[in-house]
Amino acid sequence: MQRLILFILLIAFCAAEAFAQFPPRKDDHFWRRKIVNRIDLNEKINAPLIKRESQYYTDKSQYTEKEGLVMALFEGLKKGKYVAYHPDSLGEALGYEDVLKRIQDFEGSLEGEVDDFGDEGGFDDFEGDDFGDDEFADDGDEWGFDDEFGETVEDDLGEGGGGGFSGDFDPAPYENVLHFVEDRIFDKNRSDMVYDIQFIEIIWTDPGETLPEKRLCTFKYKEVMETLEASQWKNRFNDAEYRTLREIFELRLFHSFITEVSGVGVNTLDEAEQRRHQIVEFEHHLWSY
Repeated sequence: MQRLILFILLIAFCAAEAFAQFPPRKDDHFWRRKIVNRIDLNEKINAPLIKRESQYYTDKSQYTEKEGLVMALFEGLKKGKYVAYHPDSLGEALGYEDVLKRIQDFEGSLEGEVDDFGDEGGFDDFEGDDFGDDEFADDGDEWGFDDEFGETVEDDLGEGGGGGFSGDFDPAPYENVLHFVEDRIFDKNRSDMVYDIQFIEIIWTDPGETLPEKRLCTFKYKEVMETLEASQWKNRFNDAEYRTLREIFELRLFHSFITEVSGVGVNTLDEAEQRRHQIVEFEHHLWSY
């Protein structure tokens, strides 16, 4: 009798392990699609992903990263916790210095822009002396700029615009758009759709909104999960309900839209919404009880 009970318990344990496995085994994939999603970080619902914590919150909480998703990923890369990958070849690993080199190349493309006034903007003829006794060429003492504002313009957190990230680069062009790639799997054991995130991709956007976007680097989700676990997502309505960035991704507490489904591009927002509804309807009608 005892052996029978132990055998039943063993079978139940194995069944529970099979149902709890994530991601599900490939043999349990009844249906799978690889989806590329785009997150607009300027949307209100997505803003907490890059929200920097105020200096007033100095408690030693579980969150060691409070600079937002993009800065947390770069900080982990800088500390050598993981590597990034070239977006055009995921087999090519990039260290922190390699990513900085790509950032410098992107910024160099901005310096090469020429406006309609000539190579240097057409303002060379206007020197300080042309306005009289250098009326506007003083050190700013008359206007009180130096005394009132100091040497650098500070942001809301009392730090420079770089958010305290060692001043290696300006993070603003990388905090507008994110891409993430996932497998949407219908697990035949659970009879449920599973979202298995594969990659997070950092996108550079031109501050002048003239040059096309560029893909800076890609992180493998499994490699950065530890950093996401330690990174804070700020609840702007309740300080007692902060979450980790890993929770935000896995609970889908953000808004995104589809840009590609299994290699087939999506060209408009209407088409993206249509594809999303098709996947939801497919899941809903897959099984009949």
